[in-house]
Order: sequence, then C-alpha cells, then structure tokens
Amino acid sequence: MHIPIGKTAEEAIRKFRNNDDSLQIIHQEPVDGGIILFKQKTGQENNSNLQMEYARKIIFGWKWAWGGGYSIGESSQFTSALDYMSIPELSHISTPFPMLFGHILDPAIQRVTVEFEGNEKPVVAEAKLVEVGPESIIWFVSLPSSATIPYEMKGFNDKGELVTHKQMDDPNGMGAMVLGER
Repeated sequence: MHIPIGKTAEEAIRKFRNNDDSLQIIHQEPVDGGIILFKQKTGQENNSNLQMEYARKIIFGWKWAWGGGYSIGESSQFTSALDYMSIPELSHISTPFPMLFGHILDPAIQRVTVEFEGNEKPVVAEAKLVEVGPESIIWFVSLPSSATIPYEMKGFNDKGELVTHKQMDDPNGMGAMVLGER
C-alpha cells in the first residue's frame, strides 16, 4: 500500500483518507516523532463521533501512520456519560499507542483514569482532558507498550468520587459508559 506524503500532517492525513472534508479538526496534540489530530463530523445531532489520526514527521514531510474512529448513536434507554475507543499498539513502528480516547458527555465527569496490571501492582494512567468547544470535552491517554488488556476505565466527579467504571477486554474496543455503571 502506498501512503502519500504531505507538507503538513493535515495534508498527509487528508491525502491518505481521500480528501474527506466532512471531518473537522478539533484538537492537535504533539507527541514524540509526530502529531495526533482529533477530528469529528460536524452536524451529526444525537450522535457521538470522534476520529484520531497519527502522522509522523519524516525527512520529506509528514506521513499518516495510524488512526481510527467511532460513531455511537444516542440511546433512548440511557444517556451516556463518557464514550471511548481503544487503538492498539503497532509492532513495526514507534507510535504513541496503545491509546484510549473519547468524549466526556456528562459534566459530572471531571477526571478519567485507565488502570492496567503492572509488574507487581496495578498502574494508573491519568487521561488528559481538553475542552474543544462549548460544553465539548475530549479525553485521551497513551499507555506504555507494556500495558495489557484488561483495562479498567474510571470516571470521577469533582469530589474525587467514582461515578462510572468499566473493564475493557478488547484492545480494539469502543463503547459508552453511563453514570453509576460499575
């Protein structure tokens, strides 16, 4: 497969994704060796969607390296507090993966962590929360390559109380969490 090169990370991703202009960049996060772009489709009411793309800096410009996204329709049975997707590690190139990312959909969620088993004890990774628009917050966390499934995702309120919790058993998983879910 030929992966096109761009003068910017945005151009490289646009070329790789065949000029998909339906996605708007909402956040850029520099990482070692490249940049992560978070994008979402605009005008999709009652739908949560988020795309994450990683582009690497190379000698001749920028090159798309890895990415993915999700779209979750709103349920009539429950209101999601948080949605998420996991992007696994690539074995043949250096990347900031595995990574979990998503939207915070309920303002009660003020902190997100991801726990996994370490050598001798559980390791807690703190997610970065970024406001990307009025009442719109995304979260993401890069995990070390030693992190293995299962992951425990936890959402906390402003008092530090656990308000949602879910175990993820699929390294390519996605879904939503509701308040009070344990």
